[in-house]
Amino acid sequence: MSEKKKIDPEINRARVKATMANRDRINVILPKGTNARIDALGFKRSDFAKSLILAELDRLEKMKK
Repeated sequence: MSEKKKIDPEINRARVKATMANRDRINVILPKGTNARIDALGFKRSDFAKSLILAELDRLEKMKK
């Protein structure tokens, strides 16, 4: 068996902080069963949400013009 590399918590926090500096984050509470429905369609949950949000923003911004 290969040994797991030990990750320094401080270095890991710094990497996460640097990554999140270029991103926005939202948390969404959905009705029970929503995750199973997304999974059943073969999508990754975050990719599914991301694609819907970006598509809707594009649509709304076009309407606004």
